[in-house]
Amino acid sequence: MNIYDYIDEYGVYSFDEIELNEIDSAIFSFLSYADFNNIFDIPKMTINEIGRKHFGIHSKKEINVIAVRDGNNILKYIKDTKRYKDCVVSNYKYEGTKEIQFGVIAIEYKKGEIFISFEGTDDLLSGWSENFHLSYEFPTKSHLKAIDYINKNFTFSNKKLIIGGHSKGGNLALAAAMGANYFVRNRIKKVYNFDGPGLLKENLNSLKFKRIENRYVQIIPDYSVVGLLLDNINTVVVKSNNKTAFCHNIYYWVIKDDQFVKSKLSSSSKALKKEIDNWTVKYTKDEKIDFIDNLEKICGNANVVSLLDFKSKKTKILDLIYESKDLNENSKKMLMDFVIIIFKSINNITKEEIKQFLDGKIKIPKLRLKERK
Repeated sequence: MNIYDYIDEYGVYSFDEIELNEIDSAIFSFLSYADFNNIFDIPKMTINEIGRKHFGIHSKKEINVIAVRDGNNILKYIKDTKRYKDCVVSNYKYEGTKEIQFGVIAIEYKKGEIFISFEGTDDLLSGWSENFHLSYEFPTKSHLKAIDYINKNFTFSNKKLIIGGHSKGGNLALAAAMGANYFVRNRIKKVYNFDGPGLLKENLNSLKFKRIENRYVQIIPDYSVVGLLLDNINTVVVKSNNKTAFCHNIYYWVIKDDQFVKSKLSSSSKALKKEIDNWTVKYTKDEKIDFIDNLEKICGNANVVSLLDFKSKKTKILDLIYESKDLNENSKKMLMDFVIIIFKSINNITKEEIKQFLDGKIKIPKLRLKERK
């Protein structure tokens, strides 16, 4: 079953009846993608209140960002369920500029227990750009905001915390836990990174990570791409029913009962991981900084706004790199190496799959909560 089947099955049980698990954590991690703009006119609201207000303000047509649309779908599906409807959401924060994209919510799913959900990247191409900042920089600006958020809001609280996020949000959850002060850190029960990047080796071996290592888990699908970036431990691979880069979306992750079905990393992802690692260590920090600037210029000239554009504009992108007079040979080689990695990660996606994905044609069923036995 998928996450919507899970909500049907378990939505009739409160968190007092059945404890929060990894599926609930994935759902809460995806919920932070939802568009909460103009929703929080009071500091705290239940998921049901947010849902009713949200769909009274925002129309489906105005949502053109894939991840936000998926977050909205989750909100719509859980807002009337016994399990989720009375969960209290607070401490909403969002900042979106050219330099940074940061979002987070706190969800009190049970009295005295809070799930802090960090939003992942809400644009595919900018997400890759930000993820590659991680190959030379820690902490990033987003990391510092995540650390400040958790310490500022929860130092003087006595509530237990679970921290999580999907994609970049998972990496932010990890950074927040590492940077949490003594009072906050001691109340963290678990840290979830759902298919998000890891850390540089020196950070993975640091005392800050060691202090939370036994509470940390990274969960990735068997055809992962983003979750392969940098180094990680405590990684659990789960089965997905999509064998392309689209399996980054938790909708495709296979569930049995209240757990993801465990699997092994595919041979294609293993090969991709090796190439990503080679690229990461091959170039210096200064070269990587120049690379991000050069990539943005090339993509701007090619009118590439998402990773999926790479497939249809492959020849144009390669020609722009090859013919550029502003790039030296090393910069061209670096860009070519990266673009080849991108091509390989999306090569098996068909044009029809791209169209369906962009059109939002993942079929979300009507809520059909099962009767309690």
